Amino acid sequence: MSSGLANVAGIKLNEPLAKHSQYGIGGPADWYLEIADTARLREVMRLCHDEQVPLSVCGAGSNTLLADAGVRGLVVRLTDKSWTQIDATTVRVAAGAMLPRLALDLAKQGLAGMEFGIGVPGTCGASVRGNAGAFGAEVKDVLISCQSIGPDGAAHKHSNQDCNFVYRSSAFKSGALTGHVIVSADFTVHADDKELTKQRTDAIQAQRKASQPYGIRSLGSVFTNPPGDHAGRLVEAAGLKGHRLGGAEISAKHANFIVNVDHASAADVLALVEQAHQTVLEKFGVDLEREIVVMGENA
Repeated sequence: MSSGLANVAGIKLNEPLAKHSQYGIGGPADWYLEIADTARLREVMRLCHDEQVPLSVCGAGSNTLLADAGVRGLVVRLTDKSWTQIDATTVRVAAGAMLPRLALDLAKQGLAGMEFGIGVPGTCGASVRGNAGAFGAEVKDVLISCQSIGPDGAAHKHSNQDCNFVYRSSAFKSGALTGHVIVSADFTVHADDKELTKQRTDAIQAQRKASQPYGIRSLGSVFTNPPGDHAGRLVEAAGLKGHRLGGAEISAKHANFIVNVDHASAADVLALVEQAHQTVLEKFGVDLEREIVVMGENA
């Protein structure tokens, strides 16, 4: 255990992560800390780097499955949810801001371009890391640049090109920037009629509610869509829509979502993911790629 971390104000020992996740699943973190400002994050990252303590960032927990055995080292949650308009075509968004809330706030100001965020139930930082998208648009389409802190506590700025965006991934997720923590991002927007912008966000919100599980604990899209097809269609065609293991269930509304219906464990979810993967592979010869991220022991 790190003696230095024990002296950090606000840090919690053996903190259950289930209560910090939208999914309601997750064992304890060795250390847990909520951080609101970049300067403090830099100090903590330098400390972890010097003492060789693993550091993980947990956003909203809407696309990350936290292991039942918990997460070793320090788990950080970035709590700054602010956004600022830099100029007529740029907004700067803190990593902790939720994309659906951001999309609605921008629409109210007559700023368009981020409406797809209604369908991305995650934080800005996690969405940049995973190049999140919905309804035909994704982060790479609107990101100008982002700011991060390296493992040694140094500050960095990255252009859109630096991020090496591909479908549902980036250099932060699997590349040269692994280990960097995104702290903010600049997105391009444009002025539009407030009523028209509101109509678009309302339409996307209605589409999301109609087509995806809503008001229930969900982990977001389980698999990435294979070329020319949809993972949800394949899982449904395999006869698994509504199938349940333990407290986890493949959503009866959209088969590419697994919902926590009755105190599910991470083991329940992973068993259901594996069953869906194997069944689709056997029936259709399609090797679905998992989109959800597993954090912690036995990941």
